[in-house]
Amino acid sequence: MNRIQRAWVYGLLGVVLLVIDRIAKYEALCLCAQGCKINEYLSFEVVYNRGTSWGLFHSQSNAVFWLVTLGVALITCGVLAYAVLRFRSGHMILGEVMVIAGSLSNIIDRVLYNGVIDFIELSYRGWLWPSFNGADMLIVFGVLIMMVEQYRK
Repeated sequence: MNRIQRAWVYGLLGVVLLVIDRIAKYEALCLCAQGCKINEYLSFEVVYNRGTSWGLFHSQSNAVFWLVTLGVALITCGVLAYAVLRFRSGHMILGEVMVIAGSLSNIIDRVLYNGVIDFIELSYRGWLWPSFNGADMLIVFGVLIMMVEQYRK
């Protein structure tokens, strides 16, 4: 596969991942606004996260919220620039594509809803993991793939 074909594959993958996350969030808004308990370990309830992962930097202040959003956007641009450099060097950029798609979906939430739509809740014996979404999973798995790629060097 030549470079142009690989670029199209990565671009298409990024768009597909972004669209899947947008659909999942839309469905969560429509179906789980009041909460949906699946079992004792898994439930869905929509919350708006105005911070970052695990609610870090959460603030009701619009100035702080938009400053955090700007920081997230700048980091996303940095990952994009890194992905372009790695792609031009012939490296696999699957992890970077996952991080960028997840981050863009969360940025869209920030602009449209003044907070990221989190809706997946995991619990075990009274212990509750912070709410998250599919984009967050893309970011985490993307970073893990990037770390493995760096370790393999």
